[in-house]
Amino acid sequence: MAKGIFTHRPNSVYDDFPEAQYQFPKRYLNRARAFEGDWIAYYEPRRGGGRLGYNAIAKVQEIIPDPSAEDMFLAIIEAGSFLPLEVFVPFQDEVGFVESDLRKPDGSLNSGLMQWAVRPISEQDFFRHCQRNWPLTRTVP
Repeated sequence: MAKGIFTHRPNSVYDDFPEAQYQFPKRYLNRARAFEGDWIAYYEPRRGGGRLGYNAIAKVQEIIPDPSAEDMFLAIIEAGSFLPLEVFVPFQDEVGFVESDLRKPDGSLNSGLMQWAVRPISEQDFFRHCQRNWPLTRTVP
């Protein structure tokens, strides 16, 4: 299991319902399978009117073939696990990129990785999202 990021635009052409399912093409299948049974954060890109940051977390129950679209898959979100973030988390803050893998050695943005709609995120980076939204004294996923 591993934590991950799902990119979701409000005007997405995919059959996404962030509280229930995330649709993606076959090219992301191997990456997405790593998130089964673990948590993801939803990322809003600027394109499509997004705010360039993270707005929710959810637990991926399973990955299944999409019965209505060839070469497409669905990440089924565990019922009741979708949690909108109370505090929007911008992809970059005073410390740097919230996803440390987005930082190239020279400090610039790895725009190639940023374009992956489905990508891994370290445990430490994922919990930075949670710490901004829930006090450390509360239980977080």
